Amino acid sequence: MARIKLLKANNYPRKPSQWAGLATLTLVLITALMLSNVSNGQELTFYRVINERGIVELKSSVTPAEVKRGYAIVTLGGHIIKEVPAELNDEEYALLSDELKARELNAQQENDSREQNESLLLRYSSVDDLTAERNRKLAEFDVRIRILRSNMMSLKNQVERQQSRAADIERAGREVPIVIRNNIEELEQKLNEANDSLKSMQEEQETVAQRYAVDITRFSQLMEKHEKANRQATPN
Repeated sequence: MARIKLLKANNYPRKPSQWAGLATLTLVLITALMLSNVSNGQELTFYRVINERGIVELKSSVTPAEVKRGYAIVTLGGHIIKEVPAELNDEEYALLSDELKARELNAQQENDSREQNESLLLRYSSVDDLTAERNRKLAEFDVRIRILRSNMMSLKNQVERQQSRAADIERAGREVPIVIRNNIEELEQKLNEANDSLKSMQEEQETVAQRYAVDITRFSQLMEKHEKANRQATPN
């Protein structure tokens, strides 16, 4: 569940004797940046943050700690371009009502869905493109599975040959050499590992097939909405 962020700002009185030099230097730097950007036809922006003392500062970049406390991107004229609220800690988040948590979860799900839609529309131009990519991916799995099964068959044959040799030795009344017993054990272990890999690969292939099925359905719906919007926008 996404954490809700809450903007916090506490302004404490600063001592002129302590901050006068820093304020002057900051003003000089901001003025220089403003003149540079103005000369390029760009509006200067900077970060308004709350430092560890609770004092508001204007900076050209933010630290991870300042991001957690929340910040705003503003212009020299005071216009707020973007505002990022502070993260809630665990105690604050626990105090939120279930309704507020549900709204936040719904907003996050809507955002995720929108990003998925945008990604599909950027990557594919038609359902045929998406279907062709799915077929290629699944075909790659088929090749890997065939190779793995072939290796498993080879291992199985080797195990059977070693077991047959061991049986012949036992029937002759002799003790099976340690080398043969070790060979059988190692081959059986490899065969078990290959079988596990086969199951994992088949499960992965099924997961990929299901994901593409969802994407194809979603993309088809998006294309239908797009075509419907175009028909409505086109005068008869």
